[in-house]
Amino acid sequence: MDFNPITIALIAAAAAYFIVEQVMRSTRLNKFALLLRDGRCDEALELLDKPSSKWLYPPFNREYMKLNAYLVKDDVEGASRQFDVLLTMRSSKNQRSEVVVKAYRFYMEHERYKDAKPLLEEIEKTAEKPVAEESRLMWEIFAENDTSHIPEMEKHYEEAKGPQQRMRLALLIATQYENAHNKTKVTEWRSKANDAAGELQDMARRAASGKGGEKK
Repeated sequence: MDFNPITIALIAAAAAYFIVEQVMRSTRLNKFALLLRDGRCDEALELLDKPSSKWLYPPFNREYMKLNAYLVKDDVEGASRQFDVLLTMRSSKNQRSEVVVKAYRFYMEHERYKDAKPLLEEIEKTAEKPVAEESRLMWEIFAENDTSHIPEMEKHYEEAKGPQQRMRLALLIATQYENAHNKTKVTEWRSKANDAAGELQDMARRAASGKGGEKK
């Protein structure tokens, strides 16, 4: 197929436009991430409300970025509004799944069990098995005050391979002992969770200084 000069020029212009758009989108995303890293969440939100951001990002992506800014800002009211928006928007299967899981954990963290329950039902129908099982476990421990997982989790804690896993297990065990009104055990397991959190912070500092992979 032969192309005349005008057609070739139009194709070249379209390709250039696409490249410029991708570069701008990447640059804007990097700026947004840096603002969040520096704790300048209000500036990050203002950036997303600019006409150029509305042009660069689809509505769902932009609203999801706003959600992350509110979460970093620890703005519970703002994050709640964003979840209300995102859970009613048209989205792909993967986007929907990600928002549902994130909203479920947010509602559980803030003891909004009435809002969390329908999301748990959706997660158990659509999410991968490990995610569904973890979500059900959270419901049993936090919403139903269950204590039956203590023996199993204490065993897993002894076998845990890293501080992140130990911290998660210690917090879940502490919560169950709290459900059982065993203050001594609550203190013990919260202390273990704090120790694991300290290890994670040390690892993060070493990684940030470029020494995370060094061995003596």
